[in-house]
Order: sequence, then C-alpha cells, then structure tokens
Amino acid sequence: MPEPEKVLDVRGLAKNFRVRRAGAPGHESVLAVDDVSFSVPAAGSLALVGESGSGKSTCARMVVGLERPSAGEIVVDGQTWPVGRLRRRERLRRGGFVQLVFQDPYQSLDRRQRVRDAIEESLRLHAGSLDATARRGRVDELLDLVGLDSRQGDALPKALSGGQRQRVALARALAVEPRLLILDEAVAALDVSIQAQILNLLADIREQTGIAYLFITHDLAVVRQVCDEAVVLRHGRVVESGPVERILHAPGAEYTKRLVASIPRADWHPRRGNRAADAA
Repeated sequence: MPEPEKVLDVRGLAKNFRVRRAGAPGHESVLAVDDVSFSVPAAGSLALVGESGSGKSTCARMVVGLERPSAGEIVVDGQTWPVGRLRRRERLRRGGFVQLVFQDPYQSLDRRQRVRDAIEESLRLHAGSLDATARRGRVDELLDLVGLDSRQGDALPKALSGGQRQRVALARALAVEPRLLILDEAVAALDVSIQAQILNLLADIREQTGIAYLFITHDLAVVRQVCDEAVVLRHGRVVESGPVERILHAPGAEYTKRLVASIPRADWHPRRGNRAADAA
C-alpha cells in the first residue's frame, strides 16, 4: 500500500533561544525544541499536545516562518522551505500553502475594518485574478462556510463575540485556500459550549474542503473531535506519538498518562478532581 502524500514533513527540528537570566552575566542558550519530527498527510489532522513551555507553539511558528529553526528541515508539499529572512514574494507563496489561526483573533484583526473587508483583503493578496464582484461573492461563500451571516459580515470585530471572531479568523485563513491550517490553541480562550461549536465547525470544514490541520493544544480533551494522530511534547522533546484513540485509551509514557488523567470526566468535582486520577 503506497504511503499517503504528506502536506507537511518536519524532520529533526530544533530551536535555541538566547536568554538573559536575572542577575547573571551575559546570555545563555535555552533549547526550546529538541529533535522534533512529525508529518501531516494531505487532508489529515495532527495534534501537537503539551503543557506551556513544551515547544508546541514554537514548532508552529517555525513552520510558518515566524521563527527561524536552529536545525532541522521543514518540507511542505514536497519542497524544502528556506530558513532565514523571507522576502515578500516568498512570504506570500508560503501563505498560499499554510495559514495560522491564533488563540486570540481580536489581536490579529484590524479593529477599524469590517469583517468582510478583512476577508476580502486576503483575497486581494492571494487571489489577484478575482475581480471585485467575484471577491464579494467569495466573501459571502466564506462567511456561510464558517456560519456567519451578512449582518455579522458588515460588523466591526468589537461587535462580535469571541466565538464569532474566531469564525472570522477561520474565514480569512480559508480565503487563501491553503493546503494546511495551523490552529494554535484556537479554542482555548472560549467557553466550553462555544469550544464544541468551533470544533464541530472545524470537523465539517475539513470534510468539505479536504484541508489538513496541525492542531496545537494543551488540552487532550479537545483533540479527539478534530485529529487523527497526536504527538505529545514535553520540554521540547517528543515523548509519545500515535493515533489519538490509542493515546487517549492506552497511553504509554508516564507524562501522557498524567495528561489523560487530568481530563475532566462526568464524575469530576472541584474538590475531588478526577476519581480515576485520584485512584492512580
């Protein structure tokens, strides 16, 4: 059986940061990502899971070019991507393959710009062949895809709820028609009920468009709904990887077991915590 096509292949990725410690002379090197490898098949969905400081978001930022890798290789659609300072043409080319949705969309939206104008701006940058009428029609399609109506499309970001703003961020990213969408803690700031809506939306979008996801999260509870595979990171290193269902039900690494045990269950109580975790 042939190996599935990979939209993203990360090989031996590493990232060193130079930091200054309080009261210490000079700088020291901190290894934030250490020999991390993973791949995302076309139309597939992979989660990078770990606590704060595990290196998962740094991996995402290196994939899109916001951070420069200290070592390793990033291959997208079979092409090795260059590292270092990117020219505008290269940034646009890369943006046509990969888009990134952040945890707080309000910070990435122009607060003076209507929702539909923000989406149309992406189309002007990446779909230059569309005229004004075609762009407006495409904006309407994208609003409908993410569950927003024309009234919300004419609104400013401040008039929308957090869940609605995250839908705007998704529509703007999808306007580019990327092969891969990176979701960096994209539901972490939302209420649980709104999280469920956005996760269902992401599952529907993936089914309709065939886009691939790289899902960055600290919460294993949200992974099952949108991801096929998961890579668990701790202190910048991979501790476990495999199918999501196997990791959730039969984790091998002790660190993964603790993450799974921390997932709130139906019998969860704020004083008792998880009974399963207490019994472990």
